[in-house]
Amino acid sequence: MDFVKTINFQPMISFAINLAYLGITAKLGEYLYRQALNYWVEAKPNEWMLILRKGELVECAVGLCTWMWPGDQAVRFPSQLNKLHFSAEQVTIEMQGVEVKGMLVWTVHRMEDGPFRCYKSFGDDLKRKDPIEANSQLQNMAVSIIRDRIANLTINDILKNRQKLRNGVKDEMQKILTGWGMWLETCEIQDVKIASRSLFNNLQTEFREKSRQEAEKISAETENTIRQENLVRNNEF
Repeated sequence: MDFVKTINFQPMISFAINLAYLGITAKLGEYLYRQALNYWVEAKPNEWMLILRKGELVECAVGLCTWMWPGDQAVRFPSQLNKLHFSAEQVTIEMQGVEVKGMLVWTVHRMEDGPFRCYKSFGDDLKRKDPIEANSQLQNMAVSIIRDRIANLTINDILKNRQKLRNGVKDEMQKILTGWGMWLETCEIQDVKIASRSLFNNLQTEFREKSRQEAEKISAETENTIRQENLVRNNEF
């Protein structure tokens, strides 16, 4: 008993308390770390991520990695280019049927809150490899605009100036698409067909006749030049 009385337990108790405190602190730190990881979000390098707070956009970028506040929402969708084809039929000013086929390539508008507007417009449809709803909306819009423009053009205008038709469609569509948070990378007119076979043949005949006349004119001018050169040489001798 005297031996027990001579032992000072105070350092041992303090050591035990410190160990317990360190253990609790470590577990608490691990718990807090795991909780904190729930608010760390990462997007892939080819993926948009939007951070929303109370329904408003806080931050957005492609490949974004950031911390969120409790209550924030993270939305992800691909940053890919999307391609679709369209075909429109309409009659021209001359009341001749024409079919125009083309292609659109679009992506999410990067400027300002474009990605947020695009997500509000089409939601989880953007997460698809082929956004069905978004592509359908653009296809219908392109067909409508093409038909309107064909109705105010002649066949020659359409056949000879596709660039004008293309640029007109692109500019008109972009005015609407900006409000949807979309950017039209390109609009291409790939093919123009005349519905009337006889009209197409007549146009081809007209083209061939002009080509034949031009060729004959060039041939006649060449022969005349050669004849004059021969006369000059003969006179010299």
